[in-house]
Amino acid sequence: MSNFKQPDKKTVSALLGLAASKLGTTPEKLGAQLSRGELGGALGNMPADQQEKLKRALSDPSAAKKVMDSPQARAIMEKLGKK
Repeated sequence: MSNFKQPDKKTVSALLGLAASKLGTTPEKLGAQLSRGELGGALGNMPADQQEKLKRALSDPSAAKKVMDSPQARAIMEKLGKK
């Protein structure tokens, strides 16, 4: 069972918006692709090395936990929680 709490819709929307802007797409398109499990399409504009790192992190729960526990991730979540 996962230790992650289900994020609220506001947080998910903010994260999708941020990720979409970095990936050169819209939050709606990115969200739809991710919902369908189309990670490749969602990451099409990312450099290949970054795509591979993200795919590895997402497929490894311990790596994903390390990312989420990083100071950078915590700062983003705190910032999003204040909005």
